[in-house]
Amino acid sequence: MATKDLETKISEKIQKDITEKVAQHLQTLNQNLKSYFIENKEICGKLFEEIKSLRELLEHSKIVKKETIAIFVDSQNLYYSARMGYAAKVNYEKLLRLVTGKRNLIKAYAYIVQPPEGDVKPFATSLERIGYIVKTKDVRTRANGSAKANWDMGIALDILGIIDRVDTIVLASGDGDFVPLVDFIKGTGKRVEIFAFPDNTAYDLKEKADRFEPLGENVILT
Repeated sequence: MATKDLETKISEKIQKDITEKVAQHLQTLNQNLKSYFIENKEICGKLFEEIKSLRELLEHSKIVKKETIAIFVDSQNLYYSARMGYAAKVNYEKLLRLVTGKRNLIKAYAYIVQPPEGDVKPFATSLERIGYIVKTKDVRTRANGSAKANWDMGIALDILGIIDRVDTIVLASGDGDFVPLVDFIKGTGKRVEIFAFPDNTAYDLKEKADRFEPLGENVILT
């Protein structure tokens, strides 16, 4: 037998022996662990509960700081987006839960436009019950008969008033007019997230945001 073939066979035999020994040791270790947990079931159960309690304590303590957020909902923009895309209305409670997640919500604002006809008070009341701070503005009619009502400036001012208290500003709107506002917020070192219906969201708004979360059936009122 050639020397090279002999070396190959010896190497294969060594590798096989090592593999078998490792497998035997792992099997023995597995059996020992099972036996230990069975014999010390009560102790292991207490240890598990202690670890669980410690984790919960850390999650609710100041040691592990949760991200703080403030939410600003352009209800007029979401209303038309949901109507165009789904012929339905937005479920604002689902929206609030989706945006907040496990984060620490400082404040949630909802901005409503009051049309010349109709009453938005019932809608505003329902939002307040969910936890929104509701702000209402009447439609302003110009001399030429056209109408205008938006909350761009009001939203910007409210953001300025809370920006030092939060880590992230969340804007629920697809309106491209908010792009300069997003730039300003990011310039202060804060994060900006946009939650909106993708088909009705300005491209620049998606690109500028630190996070864009597309809305869909997950926030539609059923």
